[in-house]
Amino acid sequence: MALVTMKELLQDARKRKYAVGGFNVFNFETLGAVIEVAEELKTPLVLGIPERLFKFVDVDTLSAAMIRGAQKASVPVALHLDHGYTYEGVMKAIRWGFTSVMFDGSALSIEDNLKRTKEITRIAHSLGVSVEGELGYVGCYDNVKDINEENIVKPDIACNFVEKTKVDALAVAVGTNHGVYHGGPKLNFSRLSELNNTVNVPLVMHGGSKLTKEDYQSSIQSGITKINIATDMSMAAGETIRAELAKNQSANYIHLMSMVKKGVKDSVRRYMLSFDCISKAI
Repeated sequence: MALVTMKELLQDARKRKYAVGGFNVFNFETLGAVIEVAEELKTPLVLGIPERLFKFVDVDTLSAAMIRGAQKASVPVALHLDHGYTYEGVMKAIRWGFTSVMFDGSALSIEDNLKRTKEITRIAHSLGVSVEGELGYVGCYDNVKDINEENIVKPDIACNFVEKTKVDALAVAVGTNHGVYHGGPKLNFSRLSELNNTVNVPLVMHGGSKLTKEDYQSSIQSGITKINIATDMSMAAGETIRAELAKNQSANYIHLMSMVKKGVKDSVRRYMLSFDCISKAI
C-alpha cells in the first residue's frame, strides 16, 4: 500500500482506539513473518529494529530488505529505529530511508533527555521523519520490583517534554518490563489515563510481550496506540528451533528457518488479535 510515517499510523490509532503493533525484526525470516501476518489480518504495521542489534546483524542489508518489504506490502507500514541511543545511529536510520526514529534518552537526566530529543526531532522533522521519545523507567528482565512512583512518568513532566521537544509519540513507563517477565507486570492504568488526558501525542508501550489480552485492552482504552513486541518473537524462534531439533537432530538449516518463520508468524498473529487493529488498514 505505502511506506508511511509512524505519526500517520498512530494518529489514526488514537482516533479509532486501537494499537498498532511495533514488531522488531532481526533477520529475513522474522521480517517476512511480520509483514505476511499484517497483510493476512489487514493491519497497519510499525516494523522496527533497535540500535543495539547493529553490532550483531548486517543492518545495511537488512534495512534495505525492510524498505523493499514495506514498499511491496498491501498494508501501510512505518519503518522505525527502536531505542536509538546515539546521534550516529539515528542518522544512519534516516539515511536508510526509515520513516520514524526513536531517541531513548530515558537513562539521562530529564534536562539532557529533553535537550537531545529536541535536537533530533528538529533534524528528523526537517526530513519528514517521525520521532518517538521516552520518559520514565521501563524495567529490564527481573527488575520489575524497581518500578515505583518515583520512576514512572508524571503528567506534568510529560506535558512539558512533549511541548518542548515536539515529538510525535511518547513511550511512557507505567509498569511494564523489557525482556522476559519473572513475576507479573504492575501496570498503572490510572497514571496512563492521566497521561493520555494531559499530553497531545499518541502514547507507546514498551515491554509489551506476554501481557494478558485484558491488559492490552485496558492499555488501549487508557491511551496506548503502539505496543512494542520483540522478546517474544526471539523466544518463539528459539523455541521452534529446539522443538524441531528434538524431533529431528539432522534437520537442515533451510528447514529450521522455514519453521522459525512459521513459529514467529503464530506469535505475531496472537498479539495482533489482541490489539484491536484487525482490518484497520482497509
